[in-house]
Amino acid sequence: MKKNVNKVTALMAVAITACIVGCHGKASAGADSSAGAAQVPVSYASGGTKTVTITDPILNMTAYTLTIPANWVFSGTVIQGSSCATGPFPVFRASSPNGLMGIKELPRLDWAWSESSVYKPKGGAGCMNLKQEMSAADVLKYMVGVLKVQYVRDDVNPNREKFQQSVASHNNSAMTSHGDQARGWVRYNIHNIVIDERLDVSLICSTNNIVMIGRQHSCSAYVGRTWAPQGKWDDDIVTSINKSLVIDQQWNAQWYGRVMKQLTAMQEAGAQRVEAIADAGQRQRNAEFTSFQQAQAMRQQQSDDFIHNLQANGEQFRAGQQAASDARAQVADDWCDIALDRQKRMDPNTGLVTKDSYLYNYTWVNESGKRLQTNDINENPNGEGTGDWTLQENVR
Repeated sequence: MKKNVNKVTALMAVAITACIVGCHGKASAGADSSAGAAQVPVSYASGGTKTVTITDPILNMTAYTLTIPANWVFSGTVIQGSSCATGPFPVFRASSPNGLMGIKELPRLDWAWSESSVYKPKGGAGCMNLKQEMSAADVLKYMVGVLKVQYVRDDVNPNREKFQQSVASHNNSAMTSHGDQARGWVRYNIHNIVIDERLDVSLICSTNNIVMIGRQHSCSAYVGRTWAPQGKWDDDIVTSINKSLVIDQQWNAQWYGRVMKQLTAMQEAGAQRVEAIADAGQRQRNAEFTSFQQAQAMRQQQSDDFIHNLQANGEQFRAGQQAASDARAQVADDWCDIALDRQKRMDPNTGLVTKDSYLYNYTWVNESGKRLQTNDINENPNGEGTGDWTLQENVR
């Protein structure tokens, strides 16, 4: 019976991933936007479009594609599922060259709990320490506190009912799920420029009824951010990017097949660790290890940030004043930086902040701009005749 439940869970993960893609939708009437476009336009006023891809580092395949303005900057990756919520998901950010307009999908928030005294779901850095459901509005409330931004007003996602129906359509006797969405507008400054940002939260909570074990619960929250200078919101671009995000079906089939292969092998061998029966090949093992390290570091950071604000009762929510003139939602930027393998580092001589690989602890820069990354603090390149090197400072 447990084997069948695991297969149901894997099937749900595929379906839910497909359901999430593009779920944030367009702005509703009355928002800080125009009416929006019903279809993806052929080109944007900024000078055309380009197709970008998000690669799964485990399968080394294109997992998602989307269309963005041709001159925008893009980065994205696929994060593997956590111990309490299976299923990979995309993390990406796309922004205008000056960074003042953009769209970002944050790393997913997962948590799980059990009604059983026999079995408890795995905890650790992969799951937040929550033991109950939250509404999408509650997640939005606490994210506002995490981001330390000024809350402006609630809004309605016109796709909410469709989203709820899509999630519920996969329910069966072994597993039931329900979805919820919330939307709100926040405001902050980038130096002297006022930025309006829309936060979209999509929440899915599931219950597994497992024979001999009992009821197991899990929730996953997806948070999307879209921002632009005040008065310059362009809903055509926002809606089009959201609608253009597509799952690659070959990758989806391979991922599902891999999960089912692992579950079957675990059942037959009585194995307890998926890693022991993962697909062979050093490249894949290295990719899995690297991806796991990044995902664990990111999840620990987001859990710490979210739980800290939860304990503080989300006092920043609906605050009448701005928390900081240059807030820039730095905490969630850190989540994306870790997920996308980026670490902010500052040159102590110039104050210039750049981003390098998160997998290296130290970055040296010489006077010509050449960069050297290392995990050994004693690996000082000065004195080798290659220039005058300065150690960069890690910053949040």
